[in-house]
This record gives sequence, structure tokens and C-alpha cells, in this order.
Amino acid sequence: MNIYTIIEIIKHTEQRGVELLLDTLIIGIEIGRRNIENQQQIVELVQSLQNLKHQIDFNIVSPFLRDDIFDRVLNKKEKLEDILCIVSKECSTLQKLKQQSNICQICSQYIDNNSDKKFNAVCSHQFHQQCVSNILIQGLNINIGFKCPICGYSTLQQDIEYQLKANNNFKTSCCPTPQCNKYFSYIGQEIYRCSECQKKYCLKCQSQNHPINQCKTDIKTAKFEMGDNYKECPKCKLWVKQLDDEKILYCSCRYTFCFGCGNKEGNCICNKDGSIIQSFKNSFYQIIQ
Repeated sequence: MNIYTIIEIIKHTEQRGVELLLDTLIIGIEIGRRNIENQQQIVELVQSLQNLKHQIDFNIVSPFLRDDIFDRVLNKKEKLEDILCIVSKECSTLQKLKQQSNICQICSQYIDNNSDKKFNAVCSHQFHQQCVSNILIQGLNINIGFKCPICGYSTLQQDIEYQLKANNNFKTSCCPTPQCNKYFSYIGQEIYRCSECQKKYCLKCQSQNHPINQCKTDIKTAKFEMGDNYKECPKCKLWVKQLDDEKILYCSCRYTFCFGCGNKEGNCICNKDGSIIQSFKNSFYQIIQ
């Protein structure tokens, strides 16, 4: 077995840069010491190292744990396989204690059983919603569900929505595209990608015309809150907030359009009563003049 084979095995775990070099070095040392005898052992050890990195990424274990393991292999000449086995058992024991005592698997802080901020995965691991918010957001908005960072077990999208909607304060928001009827779950994310109209919006500066992390700082917008419904004006592209479930939206550029389909002045099947539309329209223009 040569170094290229080892690197290829590690590359499949998406290790890059320094981590790839460290894992390759430590596996190579174990082969030299004859603690590894075949390729299957390499695959299993690399998988264990990947799981460890995954736990570090989610703050489940100390970020210095890998360094400590490598130090024990290099300087104390302990077997990597034995160390990883012990670490795995310790982590498993800790996770069971957390489950039994209502402790979040990520931050290790107490979770109130009656809290609407608690999230229970199907696998029985429990978290604060804010500790797994990024995973929940992604799972909800692209229909893939929730993959537990502890064990990898999947919780389906409908199970997530059921838990979130059990919170009396939970509300959904509409896609900002005028012709799109898709609703999404806003729980703090800055970027919304619509799976129906395929558009991407920055909820922070209320725009779709800039790269990620390059918000338009010259535009002053209200903070997006859970349950807010905005539609992008078809004429000037500024966002107009829906108030009191109104069906006709009035943009500051004096463009009037339907909340449901984006039709100009609401002359559409969504709003059959033209006299009501005209009355709203006249009242609006009197106010802004």
C-alpha cells in the first residue's frame, strides 16, 4: 500500500489542507509501526477521524481533542485505533447522560421541557432550536429534512414543521417573488432560496442583486421578523410589506400590484371586486399626495 492510496481514502471524507496532511501522516505512522495491517482498517480509522471532526464542527467535543490524540500517537506511541475507540465510548456515554437530563447535545446547557425553543430529533437526541438553526433552515427550505449531527439519523421535513408549528408564536413568510405562492420558515437566516421560483434573496438588505455577504449598505430596510410577508415591487424592485392581510400592495414608487399574483393595480382574478380596488387606490393616492 502506498501514500497515494491513503490520500485518496482520506480525500473522500472531504478533508482538505492541513487536516488532510495530518490524517495522512498519522495513518502513515501507524502503518510503519505495523498497527495497521490492511486497507479496511485504514477506511475504518479514517471514518472515525471524520466523525470526530464532525463532532468538533458542531461543538460537541473540544476542538483540541484531535491534537491531543495525535500527540498521544506521536509522542506516547499509543495505538490510534485504541484511542479512538475510548474517545467514541466516552462521547456515547456523555450523550446518553445529556439525553437523560434534558441537556442540549451541542451547547451542553439545560433545556426546559416546556420550552418552545426545544427541538427533538427522531433519533431522540435533543437540542436548543438556536443551536441547530442553520441545519433546520436548510432542511426546511430545500425539503431535505434534518440530519442529526450526533448520529446522522434523518428527521423528515414534516416532523420538523410539526415541532416548529407547535410553538404558538411560529409563523411562516411568503416568497418575495410577486408571482410565487411559496411560503417558508424564517428563523433567523439571512439568505432565502426559493425551491419553487428558484430565486435567491437576501433577507437582511431585502435584495436579490448582490453576491453573498455583500449586502447593499446604502439601502435602509426594516429588520425581517418571523411571519413578515414582503413582495418585491415589479416596477422598482423595492420590497413592500403586507399589512393586515391586505390583497393590494402600494409601493412608494406609486406602483400598485396584487399580493397574490403581482398583477398591476390588482386587476386580476385574485381581486374580482374592482370597485373595492379602485376605492383602495383612490384612498392611497390621497394619502401620499
